Amino acid sequence: MKHRKIFPILPIVILLVIVIFSGTVIAYMFRMTDDADNQFAPAEVSCAVLEQFDGTNKSEVKVQNTGNIAAYLRIRLVSYWVDGSGNVVAKPSVMPSFVLQSGWVAGANNTYYYQTPVAPLGYTADLWSGTVTLELDGDYRQVLEVFAEAIQGNPKTAVTESWGVTLDSGGSITNAP
Repeated sequence: MKHRKIFPILPIVILLVIVIFSGTVIAYMFRMTDDADNQFAPAEVSCAVLEQFDGTNKSEVKVQNTGNIAAYLRIRLVSYWVDGSGNVVAKPSVMPSFVLQSGWVAGANNTYYYQTPVAPLGYTADLWSGTVTLELDGDYRQVLEVFAEAIQGNPKTAVTESWGVTLDSGGSITNAP
């Protein structure tokens, strides 16, 4: 009869010993472990246009990847006319002609895509060689704005889905919308 009273208590005692032992081991491990200082820098995608402009001639138009990860870059050109005070005027504007440099692919609406991702703080090649001369017409002068955009280089689907471009097996843009 005595055996039957001890038997139900034995599993409870064993479970209690295991819990106490486990708690002691875990407390010791936390006390002995040094704090880790994990540094995490989120990805940053940004770019800047670099160009030479003397008031009439524009040259050396390129883009710098100012972010901290490799990025695909593109440029959109917008041309318009302004008066002597810098006010936009309703005068039809024609995009200046130029020869596209190697490494660039022309897309629609005066948008040009650099074919390969550019490393952080790296540069594209110039968009065109030489200079592009902007027109003057009396009190009016032509303006050529250069806008740049960047998108992360990985995963590759980021650029294909967002910009609608086609990539070859090496990740170079081969066709732009």
